[in-house]
Amino acid sequence: MANLLGDAFAQISGQWTLNLESRVPRIQLYEKRIASSKPSLGFFVLLISSSVIATLGLISNSTAVVIGAMIVAPLMDPILSLAFGISVADGRLMRRSFVTVTLGVVGVIATSALISMALGVTHIQSEITARTSPNLIDLGIAIAAAIAGSFSMTRERLSNSIAGVAIAVALVPPLCVSGIGLTMGSEVVAVFGRGTVAGLTNQITEGSFLLFLANLIGITVASLLVFLLQQYGSISRCWRNLLIWFGLLGVLCIPLSSALHDFSVRQHLDAEFRRFKSGQTSDFDIIKGNPVLWSKVRILYSNVRVVDNEATLDLVLNAPENALTTSVLDEVFKRIKSRAVEIDLDDIDVNISVIPNRVFRYQADLL
Repeated sequence: MANLLGDAFAQISGQWTLNLESRVPRIQLYEKRIASSKPSLGFFVLLISSSVIATLGLISNSTAVVIGAMIVAPLMDPILSLAFGISVADGRLMRRSFVTVTLGVVGVIATSALISMALGVTHIQSEITARTSPNLIDLGIAIAAAIAGSFSMTRERLSNSIAGVAIAVALVPPLCVSGIGLTMGSEVVAVFGRGTVAGLTNQITEGSFLLFLANLIGITVASLLVFLLQQYGSISRCWRNLLIWFGLLGVLCIPLSSALHDFSVRQHLDAEFRRFKSGQTSDFDIIKGNPVLWSKVRILYSNVRVVDNEATLDLVLNAPENALTTSVLDEVFKRIKSRAVEIDLDDIDVNISVIPNRVFRYQADLL
């Protein structure tokens, strides 16, 4: 009976079987990691090129250009060599890989800072602000990408997947944001849609570099475990370094956990404002009376900062001129305040900036 079922399955599935790819031999992988740990001319050419592409893409707010820079960037290779060196307890490989990564980091930050100064960048846009508030979600992405990258490196047939991994983890763009941030003062101007808002506190360099550290440590720890599980290295030989990197991961999780809480609060408050805007609440007659008005209001920017369970919400809205009156915005604040009580915040400050959408029409009879 079992044979009949097996034959039937094989016939229906076209003799489908699970293909277990053979591992890359340890010596071969060792040689590749040693080669990748050395700071070659090609490495720096590609790295500086990707830095220029990413910086210009960030300044011009072009997502496609930034993604192109991720593909070119070779920075993940020496990080994987670092993880492999830890797994096999090769001190020389670890030190050489670490130096290469450090030189790469300095090179990327310096390149982006020089470009930012040369162009006189005085404002930031969404591609930059998106990389200034990392949390545990970003660490999870780095870990998943590292597992994919390190595993594909140990399988010949999967080696083409490394470009996709580079896009997912995004090492160079956060460093470029750090370089851009270094050229700005304590106050920056942010551009949202058709208008600008000044006076935002500059946390660009710190936040983006924390994102890079999350990627670096997440990739190293996850790749290290992948190499150990496939018996390329030995826990008995690398346990000290393993504990050090797990310690670094634990320390990193502290600010990222706090940032995740901030992210959750921001999602709640953003969702509440969008419910208010769409009229999905019956608390205020002002909503029912102005459905057309709120359909014309756009949220250009929202940001929540939480310190000691006290939140500051910055909202930037785009609306027809004189449409959002004081009474309308008072109701917005009341609704957000009510939601803040529900999620157990101690206090909340709301700063609402309204960018008017003014239309000037001209008509002339030229005959």
